[in-house]
Order: sequence, then C-alpha cells, then structure tokens
Amino acid sequence: MKKFISFLINTIILLALITGAIYLGTYVLKYFKGSKGPIVPIIAEPKVVESVSYDRYAYQQLDEEAQTIYDQVYNCIIEYNDKVSLSTKDSEVLQLAFEAVMSDYGDLFWVNGYQYNTYSSGSEVVGIEFLPKYTINKEQRDVYQATIEAKADEWLSGISDSASDFDKALYVFETLINNVDYNPESDENQNILSVFLYQSTVCQGYADAAWYLLDRLDINSTIIAGTANGENHAWNLVYLDGAYYYMDITWGNSKYLDSNNDTTKRVNYAYLAMTSEELLQNHVITSSFEVPECLSNQDNYYVHQGLYYDQFAPEAIGSQLKQSYESGEAEISLKFSDSDLFSQVMTYFIDENHLSEYCRGLKSVYYLKDESVNVLTIQWN
Repeated sequence: MKKFISFLINTIILLALITGAIYLGTYVLKYFKGSKGPIVPIIAEPKVVESVSYDRYAYQQLDEEAQTIYDQVYNCIIEYNDKVSLSTKDSEVLQLAFEAVMSDYGDLFWVNGYQYNTYSSGSEVVGIEFLPKYTINKEQRDVYQATIEAKADEWLSGISDSASDFDKALYVFETLINNVDYNPESDENQNILSVFLYQSTVCQGYADAAWYLLDRLDINSTIIAGTANGENHAWNLVYLDGAYYYMDITWGNSKYLDSNNDTTKRVNYAYLAMTSEELLQNHVITSSFEVPECLSNQDNYYVHQGLYYDQFAPEAIGSQLKQSYESGEAEISLKFSDSDLFSQVMTYFIDENHLSEYCRGLKSVYYLKDESVNVLTIQWN
C-alpha cells in the first residue's frame, strides 16, 4: 500500500511538471519532457533590443551585461509587453537594471515594480523572465499621457528653449513649487500623475515631475533615492552648464510661520543647485549606481544672483541689505561659504543690531536661518 501511495504521488508531481507550472514564492518553474533526454525548461530566446538610453546617467554607470538587461526592461515597459526573456540568469542584475531605468526615466507612471520568473533545470538557473507590474491598461496610459503633456505645455510656456541651463532649472524649480503642494495623502503620489493631474504630491512625485519637465527642456537629470533626516526621500541629480548639481524640490518647497503666525509657503533656493558637501549635511544617498561628486557652485542660485559671500565684508553685506530694504523688496536671502562666516554675520547684524545702521527706520526684523546650508533670510516688515 505504501509503495502504491508513493507511486501515485510521484505520478501526480510528474504530471504537474509536464502539463503546468509549479509556483514557489515569486518564482515560476516551467518544464516539458521531450521524446528523449531529461526534462528541460521552456523559455523564449532573450529579445535583442537596440539601446536608446546611451546618454542617460544611470545607464552609463552599469556594466555591459546590466546595460543589456536595462535595454530589454525599458523596451518591454515602453511597448507595454506583458513579459520579456532576459539575457541574464542573475536576479540581482535585473534589480540593478530596473532601478537604473526608473532613475533615468521619471515618466513611467504606469509601472509599479515587477515580478520575475526563474527557469531552472535541476539546480541550475537557465533563464529569467521579466514581468512589469502595470497599474493601468495601455488605453488609460495614453489618455493620462495626453493630459500630462497638455499641462506640461502650459507650465513650460513661460520659458524659452534658448534659455540657459540655469534659467531652465530655476524655472522648473519655481514652477513646481508654486503650482504643486506637498501632501502625503495625495493620489498617485509615487509618480507624476499626482503632479500633473492633482497638483499635490510627495518627494517621489516632485523628483519624477522635475525629470519630466527638464527632459522636455533638454536638461539631463537623474532621480536619486536616499534618505533625508532619516526618512525615505527622492531628489534629482542635474547637469547644468557642464557640471553636476543636486536639486531637491521637496525641500525647496518650504513652509514657515510668518510674523503673524500664519503658515506660509516660500521658495527656498538653497536646494536648487547644491554641491555634494551641502547635500550630505542632511541627505544620505542609497541609489545602487555610482554618483558624481558635485563640486561646482557656478550655478548655485546665490552665486548666480550675487547673493553669496565667502568672507566677512560688513560694508558690502550692509549695503546690499540696505538696497533691498529701501527698494521695497519683501525679503532678501544671503548665502555664506561656511558655518563660521554665517555665525559671524548673524552676530554682527542681528545679535549686535548693526542692521539698523544700514536700514534706517527699521523698527523690527523677522528673519529665517537655514544653518545646514548657511543661508540667512531677512523679511522686511
């Protein structure tokens, strides 16, 4: 009786292998038995895909094998295919390639992760199949895409294609902050739909939307994953006027209590074009590909606008504050090269009240300080 039961179980397993699929977690093992020889896996030949991403930053950081997988993954997503056989047997290569695709393309709003099938012969992996997880069908995607393009056309109508890289980045930075609110409860907040359809998003939506608008303006950017103050975060690496910078629109969209204790939104330009040193004061990069060391401050907003100081110059600083005050500007922000200089300026103009010597008639002052990037903002009452 025991032999019969054992024979019956083995027969059922064999039939399952011949006629169907065995599911084990996220893996699917598929087999057929030929007329001769051992059981062998059924898997299509890997698709040969021509690369269209040679100029994308994350793509360039991959080795040749991962670049091939990247191309196959991207092509599958763009063509809205259900699956594609890959030219690798290593799931870690697939993971690296998929992350690079999502970093290089912020407009893939219809994809939310992936699954993969592993094909094995005995203990040997003989192939991997990539299956993107689509959140909507192709027809819905096309409808949403048209809406996104229309809104982007509207928002980009105020910037010329011939503008400088700095001006294009500044325009995108201000446009997204002024038109889109930060809201953790927003719909579709992990992709650009939240931005272009609902004007409400979180860091991932800001980073993806910045990528999309900058790409429309022929500015190369890459979405960087990491943490900020210990929380998961996303921002952009941008290439402006021959140098790399970091741009964090989420942190640029700041809120503060004004002199009337009202919550007010303001654009914080300290996060427009940052060096690595400035970014790493409160950000940690977790992207798996190599990132460049951003050293230039040529396109830093304050440097570009003549609001940057690398030495203690009370007369020059005082004169600039006076000019802003007397011209009726709402506020002025100044950036300093290091924390010691920032503290020295704060002590001289605020604590010791030398500001009143330059701004006659000023009865009170309301100021904001961002010590992580050494920026002082004075708002004139």
